[in-house]
Parts: sequence; structure tokens; C-alpha cells
Amino acid sequence: MDVLLITGFLGAGKTTLIRHLLKSEFTATEKVAVIVNEVGEIGIDGSVIKRQDGQDVNVLELTSGCICCTIKTDFFKAVQEIHKTLNPSHLVVEATGIAQPGDMFDVLCQAPVSEFSRLKSVITVVDAGFFEAREVLGTFYDNQIKCADTLILNKTDRVETERLDQIKSVLAELTPESNIIAAQHCAVDPSVLLGLASKRQDHVQHGHHSHHNEQGGFSSFTFEDRRLMDKAKLDRFLESLPPNLFRCKGWVRFPDGSKLLNYIGGNCRYEPAADLHDTALVFIGRNCDEKEILKDLQKCLKDKEALV
Repeated sequence: MDVLLITGFLGAGKTTLIRHLLKSEFTATEKVAVIVNEVGEIGIDGSVIKRQDGQDVNVLELTSGCICCTIKTDFFKAVQEIHKTLNPSHLVVEATGIAQPGDMFDVLCQAPVSEFSRLKSVITVVDAGFFEAREVLGTFYDNQIKCADTLILNKTDRVETERLDQIKSVLAELTPESNIIAAQHCAVDPSVLLGLASKRQDHVQHGHHSHHNEQGGFSSFTFEDRRLMDKAKLDRFLESLPPNLFRCKGWVRFPDGSKLLNYIGGNCRYEPAADLHDTALVFIGRNCDEKEILKDLQKCLKDKEALV
């Protein structure tokens, strides 16, 4: 099976890219399975991908850790199990946004996994609207870019042309061999991504990979509650989050129904949910005051009993 490894920092658009791929003619002609790796006890992206306009998508979720660190063994077993039980033509792997891809190459490009799979392409999604994260994360951020065969510079509509040209120049300097594709909402022609062979096989065989370094100092925590949320209060809460809280994602239960919340770097977006979900949120940041953040979030709940 051909493996597409999709990486990129938190909120760049990796799940959006996979949803786009699965809605294309790609899945009409190919049997596809997906592995989603998420940090935290709550799996959000896997649930979103599974609801693909009625399609039956085979999704396996790995939570509570990062593929390239704490659950590397689970990832190894998951790839073997997918091959054994589903035998798809393509396996799409979405790495968590705090992953460093080096150790994933070890699993995908060495025996026994390499005997029944081929690393087709490494795709890194870059958020043009939050490229300043590189100034904070430095080498950690750059490593995700340098590993890529293809860079999807996403959310190009959020920056001016001059800034976009600057970002492209930085990306080309970091990884001159990689293809750079500018996009909005990760709307990229799947045939372009599928037609490129990975240049990383030799890199793995010679040991040229980066190490994870204890998840780069990131930590995650979750919030779950059955009570309704006050949207106005929640919006004010999100506006008050500290800059070292990079990511918040999950379901929010409002009086008029549930929505999928995406928060990254001060920007917030809601998507309608097809089904009702109780509030379940995952937060990811560096050196965050978890107790204080959750205390403030509690204040956004409406004063009603839990829903049945």
C-alpha cells in the first residue's frame, strides 16, 4: 500500500486536506484507510473524517500521545493491522501537529512495514496566516517543513501578497527540493499529490532524521461537560487565551445545537455539526496554566442541570 504522511503544525489544515482528498475521485477508484494521531484523550479529527458525506471511511484513531514518541509502538501495530485486515491501496497518516516526522520514517520505511508498504509522499501543511509561530518554535517548526516532499501553503487568503511572497522565499530556502503549492482550504488537486514519489527513503536508510525531544515542551489537557455553553461568554473566553495556548479544538454544545470549534493562534471558527455532541474540547500549548484556563471556561457554562 502507498502511504501519504501528512504533517504540519497545529491548526494548519491537515484534517481539511484529508477531507478534501476523501471527497475527490481519489476514493472512487482507490481503497483508502486513514490513521489519525491526536494528543489528548478525546479524538476529534477522527470523528470529523469519518463523517464524509455518507462515505464509509476506514479511520483508526491513536490518541493520548504522539506517533513519533510515546505511541510509536502502537503506530507500528496499527499499520500492520490495517494491512492485514483491510489491505488498502492507500494509507493516509495524519500526524499530530506537535509531531516531528523523523521517527515515523523509521516505522514506515524499515522492515517489516516496508515489505508491504511504500512511503509515497510526505506532505507538510503550512498555515500562511499563522507563520509567525515559526518565530516562537524555531527548529521544531522548521523540521516539519524540511521533511516534506510537498509543502501546501494553506490559508493564503489571510495574508497580503507581499507577505505571501516572503513566506514562499523562506520555505524555498528551508527545503529547496520540495514542491510548494499555494492553497485556500487545502483545495489541492489530489493527482498532484499522488503523482509524486517520496525523496525520503534514502534519508531514513542513512539515519538522517530529526528527534522529537519530548514533544517540544508541549502539553495538552481536555474539558468535557454535558451542560449548554453560552456562546457570547465562550467567545470572550477564547479572545482572552494567552499566546502560549496555541490550539483548542472540539465540540461545543449550544442551546441551538452543537458546533465544531477550531481555535488556532487567536483565530476562531465554528462549523455546524450534523449530530448533537456534548462539549468536548482539547487544548494544546506550552507552559499553560491549565487550572486557571479551565476555571475560566467553567464560567461559560449556562446555569442549568446536565442534559439527559
